Amino acid sequence: MINLVTLFLGILVVVGGALSDHVPIGSLLNLTAFIIVMCGSAAACALQFGFGAFGKCLKAVMWIAKPPRIDLHAYIEQVAEWSAKARAAGTLALEAEIPDIADDFQRQGLQMIVDNTPPEEFAAMLTAAAEQKDHAQELPGHFWEAIGGYSPTIGVMGAVMGLIHVMMELNHPELLGGGIATAFIATVYGVGFANLIALPLGGRLKAISKELAQERVVVIQGFILLAEGKPGIIIRQTLKNFLHEEKSKAKAKDETTEAAPDGASQAA
Repeated sequence: MINLVTLFLGILVVVGGALSDHVPIGSLLNLTAFIIVMCGSAAACALQFGFGAFGKCLKAVMWIAKPPRIDLHAYIEQVAEWSAKARAAGTLALEAEIPDIADDFQRQGLQMIVDNTPPEEFAAMLTAAAEQKDHAQELPGHFWEAIGGYSPTIGVMGAVMGLIHVMMELNHPELLGGGIATAFIATVYGVGFANLIALPLGGRLKAISKELAQERVVVIQGFILLAEGKPGIIIRQTLKNFLHEEKSKAKAKDETTEAAPDGASQAA
């Protein structure tokens, strides 16, 4: 929930700063500018990504509050139980477990086990399914970064349209000040929406999708061990070691990324 609060924190800071400078809050509200910027940006993204992806990308905003994470420790225990059941009664006995699995990727993997998918094809098929899942979960991040790219330009377009309207009223000098101020509200909406909401949101959603992809690597390894008929104790030990290795790799990669700017500045 804290991430959902920080999503709007920047807006509150900007509005608070305006109020501290005695800027009337009503001067920051303009329906026409809002329609131009928001609807124009949404239309551009609908054209780029399609209407089918549009709703999914909007719904993905809730990942900020509750991302669709996988409890890997619970998953490891679950795979070990599946292994014991399969070794005792055969893989067909696992078919009764499929309806109880919430995650569609895990459900697909277990179905492949029940269908006795050949071991030489199992890993390739499950990896291909994981890549499709990765692509689907990366899409919201790209969507919000795209809308953050469109909105400032459309905001400038709205400001120009407002200035054109002002220029048509030059015979009424008393209206020029308010008209110009109103025209620039569209720019404020476009730049503010991009830099305070859309771009940070897109970056956060991309980070979440990357974490989910890393978790899915452990899931794939678990199903491969299950398909090979490994006993539960081997599955537990292997997956826990694999989980620690994945975390170590991710941590080392993050440290390298953070150290790169420092090294670059020292070289400069």
